[in-house]
Amino acid sequence: MTEVEVKKTQESLQDRLAQVIELLQRQRVVEDLTHRQEGPNHDRVENLVHRQNLVELQRKLDDLHSADVAYILEALPLDDRLTLWQLVKADRDGDILLEVSDSVRETLIADMDDHELLAAAKEMDADELADLAPELPRDVVHELMEALDTQQRERVRSALSYDEDQVGALMDFEMVTIREDVSLEVVLRYLRRLKELPGHTDKLFVVDYEGILKGVLPIKRLLVNDPEKRVADLMASDTVSFHPDEDAYDAAQAFERYDLISAPVVDKNGKLIGRLTIDEI
Repeated sequence: MTEVEVKKTQESLQDRLAQVIELLQRQRVVEDLTHRQEGPNHDRVENLVHRQNLVELQRKLDDLHSADVAYILEALPLDDRLTLWQLVKADRDGDILLEVSDSVRETLIADMDDHELLAAAKEMDADELADLAPELPRDVVHELMEALDTQQRERVRSALSYDEDQVGALMDFEMVTIREDVSLEVVLRYLRRLKELPGHTDKLFVVDYEGILKGVLPIKRLLVNDPEKRVADLMASDTVSFHPDEDAYDAAQAFERYDLISAPVVDKNGKLIGRLTIDEI
Protein backbone atom coordinates (compact mmCIF):
# COMPACT_ATOMS: atom_id res chain seq x y z
CA MET A 1 0.00 0.00 0.00
CA THR A 2 1.47 3.36 -1.06
CA GLU A 3 1.63 6.43 1.17
CA VAL A 4 -1.22 8.00 -0.81
CA GLU A 5 -3.38 4.87 -0.36
CA VAL A 6 -2.65 4.81 3.37
CA LYS A 7 -3.66 8.48 3.65
CA LYS A 8 -6.90 7.83 1.75
CA THR A 9 -7.70 4.87 4.02
CA GLN A 10 -7.08 6.96 7.12
CA GLU A 11 -9.27 9.75 5.76
CA SER A 12 -12.03 7.26 4.99
CA LEU A 13 -11.85 5.85 8.51
CA GLN A 14 -12.01 9.33 9.97
CA ASP A 15 -15.13 10.00 7.87
CA ARG A 16 -16.78 6.82 9.10
CA LEU A 17 -15.88 7.61 12.68
CA ALA A 18 -17.39 11.09 12.28
CA GLN A 19 -20.60 9.56 10.87
CA VAL A 20 -20.91 7.17 13.81
CA ILE A 21 -20.28 9.96 16.33
CA GLU A 22 -22.90 12.12 14.61
CA LEU A 23 -25.48 9.31 14.80
CA LEU A 24 -24.73 8.76 18.49
CA GLN A 25 -25.05 12.48 19.21
CA ARG A 26 -28.28 12.68 17.24
CA GLN A 27 -29.67 9.80 19.27
CA ARG A 28 -28.83 11.55 22.54
CA VAL A 29 -30.39 14.83 21.37
CA VAL A 30 -33.61 13.18 20.23
CA GLU A 31 -33.88 11.15 23.42
CA ASP A 32 -33.37 14.31 25.47
CA LEU A 33 -36.10 16.15 23.57
CA THR A 34 -38.61 13.31 23.81
CA HIS A 35 -37.96 12.98 27.54
CA ARG A 36 -39.14 16.57 27.94
CA GLN A 37 -42.34 15.98 26.05
CA GLU A 38 -45.57 14.74 27.54
CA GLY A 39 -48.55 13.09 25.98
CA PRO A 40 -50.01 9.69 25.08
CA ASN A 41 -47.71 9.22 22.09
CA HIS A 42 -44.52 10.15 23.92
CA ASP A 43 -43.24 6.61 24.52
CA ARG A 44 -44.18 5.45 21.03
CA VAL A 45 -42.33 8.34 19.37
CA GLU A 46 -39.27 7.87 21.58
CA ASN A 47 -39.09 4.14 20.84
CA LEU A 48 -39.53 4.70 17.12
CA VAL A 49 -36.78 7.31 16.90
CA HIS A 50 -34.51 5.18 19.08
CA ARG A 51 -34.97 2.16 16.82
CA GLN A 52 -34.39 4.20 13.66
CA ASN A 53 -31.07 5.51 14.96
CA LEU A 54 -29.96 2.06 16.06
CA VAL A 55 -30.87 0.56 12.69
CA GLU A 56 -28.81 3.20 10.92
CA LEU A 57 -25.85 2.59 13.25
CA GLN A 58 -26.18 -1.16 12.71
CA ARG A 59 -26.16 -0.65 8.96
CA LYS A 60 -22.96 1.37 9.24
CA LEU A 61 -21.29 -1.36 11.29
CA ASP A 62 -22.37 -4.14 8.92
CA ASP A 63 -20.61 -2.37 6.05
CA LEU A 64 -17.31 -2.03 7.92
CA HIS A 65 -14.38 -4.43 8.14
CA SER A 66 -13.76 -5.81 11.64
CA ALA A 67 -10.52 -3.83 11.88
CA ASP A 68 -12.41 -0.63 11.06
CA VAL A 69 -15.04 -1.35 13.70
CA ALA A 70 -12.21 -1.91 16.19
CA TYR A 71 -10.69 1.45 15.21
CA ILE A 72 -13.98 3.22 15.83
CA LEU A 73 -14.53 1.47 19.17
CA GLU A 74 -11.03 2.54 20.22
CA ALA A 75 -11.83 6.17 19.47
CA LEU A 76 -15.13 6.38 21.38
CA PRO A 77 -15.68 7.19 25.08
CA LEU A 78 -16.79 4.23 27.18
CA ASP A 79 -20.58 4.80 27.12
CA ASP A 80 -20.67 5.27 23.35
CA ARG A 81 -18.31 2.34 22.87
CA LEU A 82 -20.60 0.01 24.77
CA THR A 83 -23.66 1.30 22.93
CA LEU A 84 -21.98 0.51 19.63
CA TRP A 85 -20.65 -2.83 20.87
CA GLN A 86 -24.19 -4.02 21.60
CA LEU A 87 -25.01 -3.48 17.91
CA VAL A 88 -22.18 -5.66 16.60
CA LYS A 89 -23.47 -8.96 15.25
CA ALA A 90 -22.52 -11.91 17.44
CA ASP A 91 -20.62 -13.75 14.72
CA ARG A 92 -18.19 -10.81 14.48
CA ASP A 93 -17.46 -10.41 18.20
CA GLY A 94 -14.40 -12.66 18.18
CA ASP A 95 -12.71 -10.98 15.21
CA ILE A 96 -13.20 -7.53 16.70
CA LEU A 97 -12.04 -8.54 20.18
CA LEU A 98 -8.75 -9.66 18.63
CA GLU A 99 -8.33 -6.35 16.81
CA VAL A 100 -8.77 -3.91 19.71
CA SER A 101 -6.17 -2.99 22.31
CA ASP A 102 -5.92 -4.83 25.63
CA SER A 103 -7.54 -1.99 27.60
CA VAL A 104 -10.50 -1.65 25.23
CA ARG A 105 -10.90 -5.43 25.01
CA GLU A 106 -11.21 -5.53 28.79
CA THR A 107 -14.16 -3.10 28.73
CA LEU A 108 -15.90 -5.04 25.95
CA ILE A 109 -15.46 -8.41 27.66
CA ALA A 110 -16.79 -6.94 30.92
CA ASP A 111 -19.96 -5.98 29.03
CA MET A 112 -20.55 -9.53 27.72
CA ASP A 113 -22.19 -12.41 29.56
CA ASP A 114 -20.71 -15.93 29.60
CA HIS A 115 -22.96 -17.12 26.78
CA GLU A 116 -21.79 -14.30 24.50
CA LEU A 117 -18.14 -14.93 25.36
CA LEU A 118 -18.43 -18.65 24.63
CA ALA A 119 -20.17 -18.00 21.31
CA ALA A 120 -17.43 -15.57 20.27
CA ALA A 121 -14.61 -17.85 21.37
CA LYS A 122 -15.98 -20.89 19.55
CA GLU A 123 -15.50 -19.05 16.23
CA MET A 124 -11.75 -18.67 16.86
CA ASP A 125 -8.77 -20.76 15.88
CA ALA A 126 -6.50 -22.27 18.54
CA ASP A 127 -3.88 -19.52 18.31
CA GLU A 128 -6.57 -16.84 18.57
CA LEU A 129 -8.09 -18.56 21.59
CA ALA A 130 -4.68 -18.60 23.25
CA ASP A 131 -4.44 -14.83 22.71
CA LEU A 132 -7.82 -14.23 24.30
CA ALA A 133 -7.95 -16.89 27.02
CA PRO A 134 -5.93 -14.99 29.69
CA GLU A 135 -8.55 -12.22 29.64
CA LEU A 136 -11.62 -14.44 29.90
CA PRO A 137 -13.30 -15.49 33.16
CA ARG A 138 -11.90 -18.78 34.42
CA ASP A 139 -15.23 -20.62 34.23
CA VAL A 140 -15.64 -19.53 30.59
CA VAL A 141 -12.15 -20.81 29.72
CA HIS A 142 -12.88 -24.12 31.47
CA GLU A 143 -16.17 -24.61 29.62
CA LEU A 144 -14.55 -23.63 26.34
CA MET A 145 -11.67 -26.08 26.76
CA GLU A 146 -14.18 -28.84 27.53
CA ALA A 147 -16.00 -28.09 24.28
CA LEU A 148 -12.86 -28.35 22.11
CA ASP A 149 -11.75 -31.56 20.48
CA THR A 150 -8.50 -33.14 21.64
CA GLN A 151 -6.35 -31.61 18.92
CA GLN A 152 -7.70 -28.10 19.42
CA ARG A 153 -7.34 -28.40 23.19
CA GLU A 154 -3.70 -29.44 22.90
CA ARG A 155 -3.01 -26.62 20.47
CA VAL A 156 -4.45 -24.03 22.83
CA ARG A 157 -2.47 -25.42 25.75
CA SER A 158 0.69 -25.42 23.62
CA ALA A 159 0.24 -21.78 22.59
CA LEU A 160 -0.50 -20.75 26.19
CA SER A 161 2.73 -22.35 27.40
CA TYR A 162 4.93 -19.74 25.68
CA ASP A 163 5.72 -16.18 26.74
CA GLU A 164 4.26 -13.42 24.59
CA ASP A 165 7.71 -12.51 23.24
CA GLN A 166 8.37 -16.04 21.96
CA VAL A 167 7.60 -17.45 18.52
CA GLY A 168 5.33 -20.11 20.05
CA ALA A 169 2.92 -17.43 21.28
CA LEU A 170 2.57 -16.02 17.76
CA MET A 171 2.38 -19.19 15.68
CA ASP A 172 -0.89 -20.43 14.24
CA PHE A 173 -1.95 -23.94 13.33
CA GLU A 174 -3.87 -23.35 10.10
CA MET A 175 -1.58 -24.64 7.34
CA VAL A 176 -1.57 -26.99 4.38
CA THR A 177 0.77 -29.99 4.45
CA ILE A 178 1.63 -32.34 1.57
CA ARG A 179 3.93 -35.31 0.85
CA GLU A 180 7.02 -35.12 -1.33
CA ASP A 181 6.27 -38.29 -3.33
CA VAL A 182 3.05 -37.05 -4.96
CA SER A 183 2.57 -35.17 -8.21
CA LEU A 184 1.52 -31.55 -8.52
CA GLU A 185 -1.76 -32.74 -10.03
CA VAL A 186 -2.54 -34.64 -6.82
CA VAL A 187 -1.73 -31.51 -4.79
CA LEU A 188 -3.99 -29.37 -6.98
CA ARG A 189 -6.89 -31.83 -6.61
CA TYR A 190 -6.38 -31.79 -2.84
CA LEU A 191 -6.44 -27.99 -2.71
CA ARG A 192 -9.62 -27.85 -4.76
CA ARG A 193 -11.39 -29.93 -2.11
CA LEU A 194 -10.63 -27.35 0.57
CA LYS A 195 -13.20 -24.67 1.27
CA GLU A 196 -10.47 -22.03 1.32
CA LEU A 197 -6.76 -21.66 1.96
CA PRO A 198 -5.52 -20.28 5.29
CA GLY A 199 -4.64 -16.60 5.11
CA HIS A 200 -1.16 -15.71 3.88
CA THR A 201 -0.63 -19.10 2.26
CA ASP A 202 2.26 -18.48 -0.11
CA LYS A 203 3.74 -21.94 0.33
CA LEU A 204 2.72 -25.49 1.25
CA PHE A 205 4.66 -27.42 3.87
CA VAL A 206 6.15 -30.74 2.82
CA VAL A 207 6.28 -33.33 5.62
CA ASP A 208 6.94 -37.05 5.90
CA TYR A 209 4.59 -39.55 7.53
CA GLU A 210 5.88 -38.63 10.99
CA GLY A 211 5.27 -34.92 10.44
CA ILE A 212 8.96 -34.04 10.01
CA LEU A 213 9.41 -30.96 7.82
CA LYS A 214 11.19 -31.83 4.57
CA GLY A 215 10.79 -28.52 2.74
CA VAL A 216 8.24 -26.13 1.26
CA LEU A 217 6.52 -25.86 -2.10
CA PRO A 218 5.89 -22.22 -3.09
CA ILE A 219 2.44 -21.71 -4.60
CA LYS A 220 3.97 -20.02 -7.65
CA ARG A 221 5.96 -23.17 -8.45
CA LEU A 222 2.84 -25.27 -8.07
CA LEU A 223 0.94 -23.12 -10.57
CA VAL A 224 3.51 -22.71 -13.34
CA ASN A 225 5.00 -26.21 -13.55
CA ASP A 226 3.90 -29.40 -15.31
CA PRO A 227 1.22 -31.13 -13.18
CA GLU A 228 2.99 -34.45 -13.78
CA LYS A 229 6.10 -33.34 -11.89
CA ARG A 230 6.61 -34.55 -8.33
CA VAL A 231 6.69 -32.30 -5.29
CA ALA A 232 10.18 -33.59 -4.44
CA ASP A 233 11.53 -32.21 -7.72
CA LEU A 234 10.30 -28.67 -7.09
CA MET A 235 10.21 -28.14 -3.34
CA ALA A 236 12.75 -25.94 -1.55
CA SER A 237 14.55 -27.86 1.19
CA ASP A 238 16.60 -24.92 2.50
CA THR A 239 13.62 -23.02 3.87
CA VAL A 240 13.81 -20.58 6.79
CA SER A 241 12.17 -22.13 9.86
CA PHE A 242 11.81 -21.21 13.53
CA HIS A 243 11.62 -22.94 16.89
CA PRO A 244 8.74 -22.04 19.24
CA ASP A 245 11.03 -20.81 22.02
CA GLU A 246 12.92 -18.38 19.77
CA ASP A 247 12.63 -14.65 20.36
CA ALA A 248 9.76 -13.10 18.39
CA TYR A 249 11.79 -9.96 17.68
CA ASP A 250 14.52 -12.04 16.04
CA ALA A 251 11.87 -13.78 13.96
CA ALA A 252 10.48 -10.41 12.88
CA GLN A 253 13.92 -9.33 11.71
CA ALA A 254 14.27 -12.57 9.74
CA PHE A 255 10.88 -11.97 8.10
CA GLU A 256 12.08 -8.57 6.96
CA ARG A 257 15.52 -9.77 5.91
CA TYR A 258 14.23 -12.68 3.81
CA ASP A 259 11.00 -10.96 2.69
CA LEU A 260 8.87 -13.76 4.15
CA ILE A 261 5.08 -14.05 4.13
CA SER A 262 4.91 -17.28 6.09
CA ALA A 263 7.40 -19.70 7.65
CA PRO A 264 7.23 -23.08 9.40
CA VAL A 265 7.70 -23.57 13.14
CA VAL A 266 9.31 -26.88 14.12
CA ASP A 267 10.14 -28.57 17.41
CA LYS A 268 13.61 -29.78 18.43
CA ASN A 269 13.13 -32.95 16.38
CA GLY A 270 12.21 -31.06 13.22
CA LYS A 271 8.50 -31.89 13.46
CA LEU A 272 6.18 -29.25 12.01
CA ILE A 273 4.03 -27.83 14.82
CA GLY A 274 2.79 -24.51 13.41
CA ARG A 275 3.63 -21.56 11.25
CA LEU A 276 4.35 -17.85 11.52
CA THR A 277 2.69 -15.36 9.19
CA ILE A 278 3.55 -11.80 8.35
CA ASP A 279 0.38 -10.42 9.95
CA GLU A 280 1.30 -11.86 13.36
CA ILE A 281 4.92 -10.77 13.04
